[in-house]
Amino acid sequence: MGQQQIMLMLVLVVIVGIITILAIDTFTISRNEGIKDIIRQDVMEAATLGQMYYKKSSIYGGGGNSFKNITLFDIQLDSSNVTSEFVITEAQANYFKLKAIPFEDISSFTAIVYIDKIVWETHE
Repeated sequence: MGQQQIMLMLVLVVIVGIITILAIDTFTISRNEGIKDIIRQDVMEAATLGQMYYKKSSIYGGGGNSFKNITLFDIQLDSSNVTSEFVITEAQANYFKLKAIPFEDISSFTAIVYIDKIVWETHE
């Protein structure tokens, strides 16, 4: 093989290596975003159930216009699932905080659930 052909093969190997590294990085970013979306969906469903808990009379197992005694059971969440761990970090009369701690190398985030809205906090 000539020297020119060897140099061409070497350049080709370097280019293929760079493209492979970029593809793996893109796949990882996409996977992490997918996991975040799954966790956000779980939190949104739980938040909706929490808002229903707030409105339901305490006689029927609800909060009676308070989030004070809300539990993960009330919002139909296990403490952990395939993607993350969930914790209610604070429960006051007019809001509660639901924290999601992903098992992957992703920052955790907290949803503050009010009766009429949900506010997201991110953690670094």
